[in-house]
Formats: sequence, structure tokens, C-alpha cells
Amino acid sequence: MRTLMKNGRGQLSRAKRYVEAWQRAGPELERMRLEAIKSADTAQTIAALDGLFESAVKMFAPKPISGLVEQQRLFGRLKQ
Repeated sequence: MRTLMKNGRGQLSRAKRYVEAWQRAGPELERMRLEAIKSADTAQTIAALDGLFESAVKMFAPKPISGLVEQQRLFGRLKQ
């Protein structure tokens, strides 16, 4: 029983240290995130991703119908 209680206290202590570490790291990580956003070159990023976007459009082209026609057909069958 003592071992179990000791392990439980150890886990609680580790959890507290974990929370404290994230409380310290959180503001710095947020500062770094905002700095990365502010310094990002949006035009360069769009140009870099353009090829990926075009490829995705070709690979996953929209279907010629929206699915609403099929849905209505199924609802019509349920009505009968």
C-alpha cells in the first residue's frame, strides 16, 4: 500500500512539473508563432503551394453532380 501511495505522489509531482513547464513554455511558443506569422512571405508561400493545389484539383476533381440528385432518389425510395 505504501508503494502505491508513493507512486501516486510521484505521478502527481511529475504532473505538476509538466504543467509548470508548459506554463513557462506557452508564452514563448506563442511569441515564436506570432513572429513566424509576421515574418512569413505570403506571396512566396502561395507560389510554392500553387503546384500542390493544381495537383490536388486534378487528382480530386469535383464530381459532375453534387449528390443531391442521388439523395432525392434515395428519399423517394424510402417514401414508397
